[in-house]
Amino acid sequence: MKLALISLAKDDLDGNGPIALLPLFGGTLLDLQIRAAHRFGCEKFIFLCPVTHGALLQKIDAMKQQGLDAEYVRSPSDLVQYATDQDHIIYIADGILPNAEIVEQLSGAPQELLFTVLHGDEYQEFERIDLNQRWLGIVSLNTSRLSALIDIPDDWEVGSALLRTAVQADCPRAIISDRRMGSGAIAHVQSEISAEQYTRRKLRDMPAKSNNFLDRFLLHPLAKRSLPRLWRKKAAPQYLGIFALTAGAAAILSAAFGYAIVSLVLLLTGSVAQYIRAAMVQFGSAATARDWAGLALDFLAATAVLILLVKASVALTLAPNLVIAFLLLTHLLLSRAGACNRRLALMKPDMRLILLVLLLATIFGAFPYGLYGATLYSGLFLVLDRYLTKDSPEKPALRDR
Repeated sequence: MKLALISLAKDDLDGNGPIALLPLFGGTLLDLQIRAAHRFGCEKFIFLCPVTHGALLQKIDAMKQQGLDAEYVRSPSDLVQYATDQDHIIYIADGILPNAEIVEQLSGAPQELLFTVLHGDEYQEFERIDLNQRWLGIVSLNTSRLSALIDIPDDWEVGSALLRTAVQADCPRAIISDRRMGSGAIAHVQSEISAEQYTRRKLRDMPAKSNNFLDRFLLHPLAKRSLPRLWRKKAAPQYLGIFALTAGAAAILSAAFGYAIVSLVLLLTGSVAQYIRAAMVQFGSAATARDWAGLALDFLAATAVLILLVKASVALTLAPNLVIAFLLLTHLLLSRAGACNRRLALMKPDMRLILLVLLLATIFGAFPYGLYGATLYSGLFLVLDRYLTKDSPEKPALRDR
């Protein structure tokens, strides 16, 4: 069994408490370390904290309510009782966050591994091993080696003791290059300032959910500016999801009473809220889960648009208009399901872009024409996308050597 040992032994540089409890991404740095350990494949979580903190106890209680095995220890002698010789331990030092590549490397079969970087002036905050290398705060060891920690004084740092044990056992070393360090292989958060720097770096690298011009030039910058404030509120994703669904339901009600502009404004506002919520969720543990709130909002939007279409149609045009609406929905589903040619990324239609087109058309009193234009636009996009993809030269497959 894999065990995660996460250290809360050091306070941040401002003296406000353990580094791991610094706020980050709507939770704490500890939350991100726990998620990384969970992706390592760890089945038990042990927190090393010489001084008991209420926030840590609340976190352990919450984890136990979720069915996770979590404990905390105050000294190395307490640590030994939670591990057997058949287990494997992965230690994460104070303020250390590995990237996805290192997480994947440790998620396989248990192996002893010591993560290091070649000595350089820019890595002074990491503990030095020898003349050439510094330790990056992550070590993977067999728990049988913990017996060497039983007799160490309580005032010794467990991380340094584990490092010394790994070096003496001649554990294999994974040397992280300067290039990988520069791309964020290991983040070392030590204070609120470094936490803010890490946040800005994550926001800078945040991938857009869609790449059309509306998302890239308006919604994506809006999300980046909003997230630092929203992360301070843990319930922000839930509130945004509730707001988006409430706006969708109110849009249907407005459409039923014939308030087309109000209905479309509500749908567009709810869709923007859902976009920002999706941007928040991608940093959390639910990033890979199906976005039911987004699917529900799409259904509410389609229902409201159909009601508006019926209201704007006469007996002779109702059937053709419904056919056009069905074609538009089919185009959107095909556009979402298929891979988009990079040359057409800025033109890719989605629900928000269609709602904006319908709103502009409704303001000028031409809702059906907006529907026709949106259908024609999405259809032309699909044709061009297929044509350009078909004509793109395929790269020759690499042969196994």
